[in-house]
Amino acid sequence: MTDGQKNAAPKRPHTLQMEQNSRLCIGGVLGVKSYNEKEISLILSDYILVINGEGLNIGKLNIDEGSVAAEGIILSLRYLKSLEKGGFLKRLAK
Repeated sequence: MTDGQKNAAPKRPHTLQMEQNSRLCIGGVLGVKSYNEKEISLILSDYILVINGEGLNIGKLNIDEGSVAAEGIILSLRYLKSLEKGGFLKRLAK
């Protein structure tokens, strides 16, 4: 086993379930990167999931189970490559 494999975060498939544009349940979450009423950034196995909206609130958070429930007006979801996994900025710095 290499050093990279020892320190790698466990792979978890993620799931999304959205009700209207006001409630979002996400599974497979490894952590919360940042959070405020306009943006929530969640750490997934290979990506960062960015939720943009208005009046966003994390109603349920259980990192042990990998589940998060967010409420508010959800306007967009974006996936960003995780920098730890060799994203654009990490490759640019080489």
